Amino acid sequence: MTFSICVREETDEGTAFGVAVATDAPAVGALAPCINHDGVISTQSFVNVRLGRRGVALLSDLAVDDALEGLLEQDDHSDLRQVHGLDARGNAYAFSGDGCDGWFGHRVHEERGVTVAGNMLVGEETLDALVEAFAESEGDLVSRLVETLAAGKEAGGDKRGHTSAAVRVKAPKATAYHDLRVDAHDEPIAELRRVYETAEEASSGFSEESKERIFD
Repeated sequence: MTFSICVREETDEGTAFGVAVATDAPAVGALAPCINHDGVISTQSFVNVRLGRRGVALLSDLAVDDALEGLLEQDDHSDLRQVHGLDARGNAYAFSGDGCDGWFGHRVHEERGVTVAGNMLVGEETLDALVEAFAESEGDLVSRLVETLAAGKEAGGDKRGHTSAAVRVKAPKATAYHDLRVDAHDEPIAELRRVYETAEEASSGFSEESKERIFD
C-alpha cells in the first residue's frame, strides 16, 4: 500500500542518501524509511520494520543485497515483504514477494543510484514517474524527493489514496529538515512540502559546520 524511492548521490562534501515514501496508512515515516551514512532502505507491503533497521545496521560490513537477502531468509513471511535500497559501495537491491497486493513491483537502477518500489498501486506508471521525476529534478535533495513523491501521486500512486508521507536524508552536512514526516493528512505530500519549506526557512544559518546545532 506504498510507493517509495531510495537514492544515493555523490556531492562535493561526500556521499548523500535519501528516501521518500507515501501511502494510504498513518505514520509511514515510523515504519518504512531507514537510513544512515552507510546506506538507505525502505521496507514496505506487510511491513517488517526489522528488515530496514537491521538492514542499515549491517551495511558497514555487508553489501545491501547480502544484508537484505540474509534477513529475508530468516523471515517466515518473506513472500509478503517488499524492500529495496542502496549502500555506499555502489550496490543496489530490491525484492517484492509474490504475496504482495497488486499492482506491485520494483525497479533497480544501480548505475544511477536509484531504486523504487510500490504495492497496491494503480499501475507501474507510478514507478516510472518516480524515476523520471527524480532524474529531472534540481536543487536541494529533500525538495527533489518531495517533488518526486508528487509525481508518483500524479501518475496514480496508491490506488486507495494517500494519508501519510515522509522524507529522510543522510548527508555529510546535516540539517533539521533532513528528517520530515506527515503522519495523517488529507494531502500528505502537499503538507510535507509545506513542512519542508517552513523547516528550511527556520533552519537557515544552522548546520553542523556552524556548530550552533549538533546533529547525529
